[in-house]
Amino acid sequence: MRVLITGGAGFIGQHVASQLASRGHETVAMDLLLPQVHSDPEGAVRRFPGEVIRADVADEQAWEELPSFDALIHLAAETGTAQSMYERGRYERVNVGGSRLAARAAAGTGVPVISLSSRAVYGEGLRDEDGALRASHEDDPHRPVSFYGETKSQAEAALIEESEGKSPAAIIRPQNVIGLGQALRNPYTGVLAAFLARLREGRPLSIYGDGSQTRDFVHVADLAELIVWNLEHMPQTSQPRILNCGTGVRTSLTKLAEYAAAASPAGASVIEYVDVHRAGDIEHACADLGRLRAVGAPLPSRTTADAVTDFIVGSWQGDVAPSRVWDDALDELSSRGLVGES
Repeated sequence: MRVLITGGAGFIGQHVASQLASRGHETVAMDLLLPQVHSDPEGAVRRFPGEVIRADVADEQAWEELPSFDALIHLAAETGTAQSMYERGRYERVNVGGSRLAARAAAGTGVPVISLSSRAVYGEGLRDEDGALRASHEDDPHRPVSFYGETKSQAEAALIEESEGKSPAAIIRPQNVIGLGQALRNPYTGVLAAFLARLREGRPLSIYGDGSQTRDFVHVADLAELIVWNLEHMPQTSQPRILNCGTGVRTSLTKLAEYAAAASPAGASVIEYVDVHRAGDIEHACADLGRLRAVGAPLPSRTTADAVTDFIVGSWQGDVAPSRVWDDALDELSSRGLVGES
C-alpha cells in the first residue's frame, strides 16, 4: 500500500512512516520543511523512509500534482498554541484549509484518511459535580480556548463534511506528545525542549504558573502505533471514528520538570516558577481511554517518565536552541498583550 503522509518529514510523521515501512508499506511525505520546525531539513529528508515531496498542504494546485496513493495520513499543521493567538491567518489557512483539501483529495478516489486533531478542541478540563477533574471523552463538546484549538475543531468539521459517504475516515486527538525527533529549536511547541536547553546550560527550569497544572503526556511511538492500527482497522462507516490518544494519567508540570532533571546527564536542577499566564494556555488536560479499550485499539505501553527520559537522553547532543529563544518568545507574546499574571 502506498501511504501519503502530510507533514511526514516531521516529528510524528517520521515515527509513523518508520512503522509503516516496517510493515512493508510504501511511504510518501508531503512536507514544506519549514525552518521553524526543521532546523535540518536535508537530514529530515534523509531520515524519511521514502520519497519526500516539498509541497504546501494548503495549496490546491500542489494536491493535483501529487502521485496517486492508497491511503492518506494527514498530520501537517501549525501547532504553536501561543503563536496561534497572533498568527491567525496562517493557522487558519494551514489547519483548516489544508485539512479540507486533504480530506477532499482522499474523498476524490475513496481512499481511507486518518487526520490528527488535538486535545486542544476540548479546551479547559471539565469537572464533576463534586469538583473533581474529569478526563476528556470523545463525545465532550468542543470548547477551545486558543485559536489553535479552534482551527483543529474546524479541521475536524471539514474532514467530516468532505469525507462523509465518500471515504473511510478516522480522527485521532492526541494529548501532549513527546519523544525523540521533537523540534529542539521551536519555542512554540512543548515545554520539554525548553527544559532541555536550560538543563544543558545549567539554568533553572522555568515553569509558567505554580506548576500544579496537569497534562497527559504520551510517547510519540504510542501515538504512531495507534495511527497505524487505525489504518489497518479502518471502520467502514459513513461517519469517522474519533479516538483520544494519551496515557489517561495526569502529570503536573512540576513533576514533568523533575522527570527531566532526573534524566539529565548534568544532574539535578533548580525549578523556578514564573508568575505569568500565556493566552490560550489551559490548567488541566487528560484523556479518557474508554473508547480505545472498547474498540480494541492499542493502549500506550510507555509511561510519561519513560517518554521524558527517552527525549532528554536521546536529544542531549542534538541541535538545541539556546534557552534565550524561549525567553524571547515570551517577550514577543508580552509585547502583543498575550501574557498576564497567573
